[in-house]
Amino acid sequence: MFFSDEEIAQLIAEDVPFLDLTTYGLNIGKELGEIEFSTRHTMTICATEEAARVFEKCGAKVEYLLESGTCLTSQQLILKASGCAEALHIGWRVALNLMEYSSGIATRAKELVDAAKNINSDVAVVTTRKCFPGTRIISMKAILAGGATPHRLGLSETVLIFKQHLLFIDSIAEISERINQLRKRFPEQKIAIEVETETDAWMVAEAGVDLIQFDKIPTVELSGLVAELKQKYPGLQLAAAGGINLENVRNYASTGVDILVTSYPYFGKPADIGAKMKRR
Repeated sequence: MFFSDEEIAQLIAEDVPFLDLTTYGLNIGKELGEIEFSTRHTMTICATEEAARVFEKCGAKVEYLLESGTCLTSQQLILKASGCAEALHIGWRVALNLMEYSSGIATRAKELVDAAKNINSDVAVVTTRKCFPGTRIISMKAILAGGATPHRLGLSETVLIFKQHLLFIDSIAEISERINQLRKRFPEQKIAIEVETETDAWMVAEAGVDLIQFDKIPTVELSGLVAELKQKYPGLQLAAAGGINLENVRNYASTGVDILVTSYPYFGKPADIGAKMKRR
């Protein structure tokens, strides 16, 4: 994922709109020092590159850096930077926030992917657009670092029909005609539709969609339905969505669906990363 220099500067300005008053008041800004960040528990790290750019923007030098997506155990060094106290204090919290929040997402994504693929090596874990507003860039980087992929980066890139769309269609019987219209208008796009019942699944499969997304259908019902649909429509892609988390992901993976759609990685504790500063 890409952060412009302006976006990095904005992250710094959000925390330091004018100056670091404490460092300035103590008259220690020009003293030399170094800062090290290390893990306090097992985690998949993320946003180390952005954290490094924060310190460089502040005038510090990055001496050690591990790549996002690296899996670490406790007490392992992630990043080390050196420079004047002013640069280190300004960059400290901005860099730490980036790494802790994104590493928390990356760690949960990795746990989810590993659990799912331990049951079904072919299943893909994809994450929704339900990340906190304004954090999509770093959230997408975090889920990629954890081995998952985006479900939809935005409304502009995919055709996914929900029941809320169907409210504005006069009759459900029109769905086949509407799908044909979509294919003519967007010949490069796959057509997906979300369903909540077995009856609707068979109806849209017959209508010729490329992907069916099952919303909150229990796994005991889903397993048989998936097998029957795949037998009759071998080219049809099937996805499960709605409340998939670390506790039930194995059950959903075992149903035979191709894709697991989840928001789980976004919500939880940040990773716990230690920061240690010393004078040179």
